[in-house]
Amino acid sequence: MSGSRDTVVSMTMGYRRPHRTGVAAAATALVLAAGAAVTSGLALVRPIAPAQHTVNVVEPPPATYSSTEIEAAKNAMCSAWDQAARTITSAGKQRASIAATTGRSSPETDEARTVEKRTTATQMTFLRTQLSPATPSDISKPVSDWMASQIDAMHGVNVRDWDASNAAITRGNDLVDVIDAKCGLS
Repeated sequence: MSGSRDTVVSMTMGYRRPHRTGVAAAATALVLAAGAAVTSGLALVRPIAPAQHTVNVVEPPPATYSSTEIEAAKNAMCSAWDQAARTITSAGKQRASIAATTGRSSPETDEARTVEKRTTATQMTFLRTQLSPATPSDISKPVSDWMASQIDAMHGVNVRDWDASNAAITRGNDLVDVIDAKCGLS
């Protein structure tokens, strides 16, 4: 019987050892989980301040242009404006002539109005490409305002707001006198 007793004892001893190891592993896991929970809680209560970065923005100095560059920009803008204004005026006169002979609502007048709008849009785009930073403000400001008046006039036509369109045309015509004088075109 002593042989069977040794077997029982050795089986019992072998069985308890893994149980103690499992308890130790579980206790270790519990301690780690508790530590993680405490660390997370502290992080939520007292968040870490982000690092402070300092960026010094230095504005570039204003561009300076020689008198030659300013004169060239003025001449280019004046020439471009004169060309654009004449092109837009020509398209408007052609539309008015067609409307006078075929009626304001004829397909021919509608087509001429479309051509006038397209011409105005392309000339505005062209003028924007000619505005240079070197263009003197006494030229660029009235030209920009004139461009805005042309766009406003076309918008008034598109939405059938004739009063707004007429007011924009009057504003544009007043600017023509200013631009002509500044550019020496009159």
